[in-house]
Amino acid sequence: MTKKAPQPDLVDLHVHSSASDGVLAPREVVRQAAEVGLRAIALTDHDTVAGLSEALAAGVEFHIEVIPGVEISAEFEGGACHILGYLLERADKALAEVLVSAREGRESRNAEILKLLADLNVNLTMDEVLGGDADGTITRAHFASAMIARGYVKSFDEAFDKYLGAGKPAYVHRLRITPSEAIRAIRGAGGLASLAHPRQLNRGAAETEEWIAKLAADGLEAVETATPDHTANYARRFSEVARRLGLLETGGTDWHGREDAAIDLGVGAGSMAVHYDLVQKIKDRLAERRAGR
Repeated sequence: MTKKAPQPDLVDLHVHSSASDGVLAPREVVRQAAEVGLRAIALTDHDTVAGLSEALAAGVEFHIEVIPGVEISAEFEGGACHILGYLLERADKALAEVLVSAREGRESRNAEILKLLADLNVNLTMDEVLGGDADGTITRAHFASAMIARGYVKSFDEAFDKYLGAGKPAYVHRLRITPSEAIRAIRGAGGLASLAHPRQLNRGAAETEEWIAKLAADGLEAVETATPDHTANYARRFSEVARRLGLLETGGTDWHGREDAAIDLGVGAGSMAVHYDLVQKIKDRLAERRAGR
């Protein structure tokens, strides 16, 4: 049962649909967000804006603001990160080219994952992995769903812990675009770029701040500080980094609609509270940029 938002101006700026690796169609995601009482959500599917038209129409239907967004997979020295884009022009040609490149990297990796799983006697077809959604962005979560359906594992956590996670026997590193390319594409499409769940950089405090400073020099304008991925200490640390660098603080649940994830729209594990004034701050920052200030 999805929890009701405890306050009327709450937002969730990190949400996924079946256009990438979420469970629900974009319209259903928006319907649920309206049902729980959120004022706005950002649809931020992995490496695609394919779900935005449906989501924006649903926003009108269900009287909830939908922020057009995306989450781009990027590569940095010795690791990976995700860059969120907000209030972008989804038809921008340069952004579309970057997203195509990101998805092509996924496609070659997906074929290799199938082969490695078969070597481990986990036999899946690509049709099973696609799950009837030939046009969506296929991620490791799709493999996990197929493995659960076939009875190879019982949960997403088991699939990643035994097979698909980094360093596990069916993990395949893939060529991704760089963070600067992702940031440039988002800004070129008129959007604001934010670093998603920075704890996943897996670096110490000083090195993480150095990386965020480098990204800021490339045009990053925000850091996701409110997320179920962060403990209170991590949230405080990244808030301090954002303030020192003059970056906005964004927040979202990284909700995929999976019942086994114990994450609810808008409130995460139950304690998140990201307010609409953040959306206004993003709009104000973009207005300042357009005005050349």
